[in-house]
Amino acid sequence: MKQLIFVSLALSLLALSACIHPLSMHSMDGEKLSGKWRFAREDTGLIWVTGSDGEVLAGRFIRVGRRSFAESYEKTFGRGSISVFGPPMSAFGGLFGSWSTLVDAAYGENLNAASGNSELLVSGPLFFWTASLQGDKGTSMACYFIGSSYTGHGFGRCKSHAGKDYSVGF
Repeated sequence: MKQLIFVSLALSLLALSACIHPLSMHSMDGEKLSGKWRFAREDTGLIWVTGSDGEVLAGRFIRVGRRSFAESYEKTFGRGSISVFGPPMSAFGGLFGSWSTLVDAAYGENLNAASGNSELLVSGPLFFWTASLQGDKGTSMACYFIGSSYTGHGFGRCKSHAGKDYSVGF
């Protein structure tokens, strides 16, 4: 019985430690920031990013709908800054099951010049998150993330209150 409890506890701790995922942010001027994110409850999550001056920015992301996400993203970063392809949610009206089983794709700008790729791509059934990050030294950022439900990986973009843009990979 003690072995079963020990194994269960060990597996639980292992699973909890695997729930924190890395993310990286790049600006046009070559600045690179590192961070972490994890899921929380009720379809939300938490994000921590360390700024180049050591400032820690933190916030909570929430899931939003595709249309409102795309509209807000383009309003923040400009028309054509993201392309989201896939069937509209109401296109099949439940005839073929959930719309999320159909493959979606999204493309966005990559500000990491060192990568040699100016575009980021994610596909699968997609999820859309928005977040507001606040720093311990007063910096704030508005962030948008889009990811694949298949892989959990994706991309995003953040804009600081000072107007600096960052592309995000997670």
